[in-house]
Amino acid sequence: MILNNITDCIGNTPVVELKDDLVSEGKKLYLKLDYFNPNFSVKDRTAYGLVQAAFHEGRLKRGGVLIESTSGNLGKSLAMLGAVYQFKVIIVVDPKISSTVLNWYKAYGAHVEMVKEPAEKGGFQQARITRVKQLLEQYPEAYWPNQYDNPDNPSFHYVTTAKEIVELSVDSVVGAVSTGGHLCGIGKRVKEERANMKVVACDVKGSAVFDQQFRPYLINGVGLSWRGNNTDIKVIDQVSIASDKQAISTCNLIAKEHGIMVGGSGGLVIFTALAWLNQSNCSSAVAVIPDAGVNYLDQIYNEEWRKEKGLDIMDRAQLKANLDQQLFMVPEEKKESLSV
Repeated sequence: MILNNITDCIGNTPVVELKDDLVSEGKKLYLKLDYFNPNFSVKDRTAYGLVQAAFHEGRLKRGGVLIESTSGNLGKSLAMLGAVYQFKVIIVVDPKISSTVLNWYKAYGAHVEMVKEPAEKGGFQQARITRVKQLLEQYPEAYWPNQYDNPDNPSFHYVTTAKEIVELSVDSVVGAVSTGGHLCGIGKRVKEERANMKVVACDVKGSAVFDQQFRPYLINGVGLSWRGNNTDIKVIDQVSIASDKQAISTCNLIAKEHGIMVGGSGGLVIFTALAWLNQSNCSSAVAVIPDAGVNYLDQIYNEEWRKEKGLDIMDRAQLKANLDQQLFMVPEEKKESLSV
């Protein structure tokens, strides 16, 4: 098959069964490897959906300007699309970003804006948003996709990613939450087509998406210092909060023992999915893996970086013990609606 351009390579990502003793006996865990998108991230889907909607509605045109805040992956995807569709891309990042990813942006021709100091409340994420708003004053005709609140984000995943999920023979789906776009888009369609299928959201300790108290954390691509409008509690059945250590330990174990190298958010999702199968009545789950470990070779897969951060990874036995103790909860807002 000869494709029209690189955007035709987005989507239809593979699913691999994780065969490991950490998977509860008699149960199945499948990994939806969304790092098989061109830029090794589910954000290729998100970016494509946002850009296509903006073109359709006249908010973005060839020769125009797009400005967005990102912790890494969405910026790569938007920069690629800027090269394909010939619009200028300005990416606002913070010091947590990998130098490799910065070079990725520049290779596509994007301009990078780096915020140096975190906001007093909301950390670097809020500082990035503040900078985006300043740039929009300089470029009044620019388009801000605003992945956190733009309904085009979950809508695109509802139509595309979710279709690939509901076709699988599983009774639960586990995904990470940052903007809420991909998991809640999937969750909405799952609830419409397979109401008994459980949607499990995972987040990292320190994020304020489900916990109002924000604290800095290490892994990228997950969590926020606030809750975006795209996080739709109605489609989420359970929430679990895991640590940097649990996520990064899972990443390293899966890479060394299965040859599957995922990003920190992927480690978070796999850890949560393993714990979910261990503790719930569900017999199978698909874990949506947002990005690839290749983005973090100088971070979570680098022993010197881990030592610098004071993080010792856990072995298999320690991870198993953590799975048994991991907590799951119904979102507070959902509890309130159920009690009415």
